[in-house]
Amino acid sequence: MRAAGATAAGPRKNDVNVRVTNTALLLLLAALTFTGAYGIVWPLPGWMYEAHRVSGFAFIALLPWKIGIALRSLGRGFDRRFDRSLVVGVSLLLASAALAVLILGLAWAANVLPGWRLLGDTAISWHWMIALGLLPFLALHLWRRWPRPKARELISRRAALRYLGWGAAGLAGWGAIAWLARSRETPGARRTVTGSREQGSFAGNSFPVTNGYGEGRNPVDAAAWTFSLVGAVEKPIYLSYAAFLARPAREFAATLDCTTGWYSTQAWRGVPLAELLDEARLSPSASAIRFIAATGYAAEYPLDEAQTLFLATHVGGEVLDRWHGFPLRVVAPTRRGWQWVKWLTAVEVRAGPGAVAPARFNNLAFAADPLSATRFGLAHVPPLNSRL
Repeated sequence: MRAAGATAAGPRKNDVNVRVTNTALLLLLAALTFTGAYGIVWPLPGWMYEAHRVSGFAFIALLPWKIGIALRSLGRGFDRRFDRSLVVGVSLLLASAALAVLILGLAWAANVLPGWRLLGDTAISWHWMIALGLLPFLALHLWRRWPRPKARELISRRAALRYLGWGAAGLAGWGAIAWLARSRETPGARRTVTGSREQGSFAGNSFPVTNGYGEGRNPVDAAAWTFSLVGAVEKPIYLSYAAFLARPAREFAATLDCTTGWYSTQAWRGVPLAELLDEARLSPSASAIRFIAATGYAAEYPLDEAQTLFLATHVGGEVLDRWHGFPLRVVAPTRRGWQWVKWLTAVEVRAGPGAVAPARFNNLAFAADPLSATRFGLAHVPPLNSRL
């Protein structure tokens, strides 16, 4: 009787372990997905990136438990039921791809093989591209295999001790990898909190180029180019290249932080978007700004970011070259580089229900307080006026 009771209790205990482990993994995956997706769009605040790293190491700490669960499941093998075989196949694909995501992320965080590329993309690029590609397969896996945890199992003393242990492992791993990365850092390759490495700062058009296939090969004809600011405005603006250059220009420093793993701080010259919006007189219903490139590429920003946006014609005292967006590009210091639209031809102000646009902008926040190197953790960069 005693042996039978122990045998009966065993599976129940295993079932609890499975549910607690899988629930913890799901919560960590949610945290990793949220912080990772955030980091693809915005370079700040820095704690988002640190939370991503801590969550990643906590996820690694759970792997021994998850591997045990997976091996028991695989021990039952495939069978004639199509959905069972499909889910097992998807699970194996998920496991292989997740391992690749972890290895790539660790290698980048530890500053190992920083120059490694596959098909032109860096380790950190493959890290987030594979991770995003896994999401549909993860959804299928959860739909078919979610164990339906019970609340009392997730808040038990045993579960709490596990959470503390996994959290401590996450913090320890985060600290260790940060120390390793610092020990491998070279003087000319400082890193931001995003993990990006410095390349070509204050070097004019010599900083790195990240374009889509074929972009920049056919230069824009300045004589035929026209800039337009249209949409929810009272006075649309149309400017030739010469007319745009004739406008009063401003100069300031801003950092382009690319999701392929590099950043570059440059001295830019051009026209603040807010000045153009004030001149065009926004409609009260204006709510968003859409930037459209000659290539058809577009990016949209909420109206309240207008004061941080800048339309640049020069970088480092040089006219933008065709690879960097001649004749005009967006400078968006609070966004990652893929949203700095190049070869800009139009700004479309979009209306939205319930929107209340400002009568005028407050003369640009960055004009009085230029985007400083300190804001991006780059205190070694001297003031802009010493570079111009």
